[in-house]
Amino acid sequence: RKAFRQRLKQAHPDLNGGADTRLRRLLLARALLMSAQNNSLEASEFTHNVSATNDGSIPLAITLQQALFGGTAMTEVPALEFSLINEALTSLTQTKILRIPLPCGLREGETVRLPCEGAMGRELLFHIHIEPEAGCRIWGDDIWMTARIENRLLLRGGEVTLDTPHGPQDIRIDRNAPHGASLCLSGKGLPATKAAPAGNLYIRLESCPDAVRPVVHVLSEFRQRWAS
Repeated sequence: RKAFRQRLKQAHPDLNGGADTRLRRLLLARALLMSAQNNSLEASEFTHNVSATNDGSIPLAITLQQALFGGTAMTEVPALEFSLINEALTSLTQTKILRIPLPCGLREGETVRLPCEGAMGRELLFHIHIEPEAGCRIWGDDIWMTARIENRLLLRGGEVTLDTPHGPQDIRIDRNAPHGASLCLSGKGLPATKAAPAGNLYIRLESCPDAVRPVVHVLSEFRQRWAS
């Protein structure tokens, strides 16, 4: 109670020009600490939600597809920090959902100001994290992925269609391509922005056993090779 009275003088808008959000946080913190129903889980959630915005930006996790093509992200934030003055708050751990339109070309670790629906202001500051995707990783502006290629194709060479973050891509494999070789698709990494150039897509070739194919396909391939 003594600490509350001291903080109240500092936070009250009419006394020292304190922020209304700080005062509401103080009142709810007192209610939480004085409540007989308080438990360690609620306290830990309170600590997590408060610390999430201490640096002035909100952590925002997006997918690789959202980084490439943009879209809309949804994120949960502490309601106390992003509520209007007349909004009723019932708990220090209460949250609300923000809807954020994303431009294409966001980079890992960027801190960007983006518009969002559901917050007090029109824009908020977000710290971007691109969630890892199976078989893909991002390095700067570039995307690296691994493709499993049948041994026969690495040995003889030929055309193959690979699924990439940009969709199916027709790739030419050179004859006797070694296991672990990498192909580069220029401009198929993260798209260019005002602050960064377009990246490349690097595909590492990993050999795998040949699939069992129908006899008619094997004979057709044999005839084509014999004719050439």
